[in-house]
Amino acid sequence: RIFDLTAKEYELLELFMRHPRQVLTRDLIFDRVWNYDFGGESNIIEVYVRYLRQKTETDDLPRLIHTVRGIGYVLREES
Repeated sequence: RIFDLTAKEYELLELFMRHPRQVLTRDLIFDRVWNYDFGGESNIIEVYVRYLRQKTETDDLPRLIHTVRGIGYVLREES
């Protein structure tokens, strides 16, 4: 399947794909994708994860990006 992604969406998805099944902390995502320390004050990660989910998840495809409450996100298939 082909997805039309912005540059930041692509960078975020690439980070997840390079670290499958590994929980990525918000700090690590900020550092690797935005090259900046937001100090936990921004919801930009949630916004971009939502964008990726909207573009990659449909009724016939399982969720791939999962929220790990209080920590960050992980790319894995639903079990």
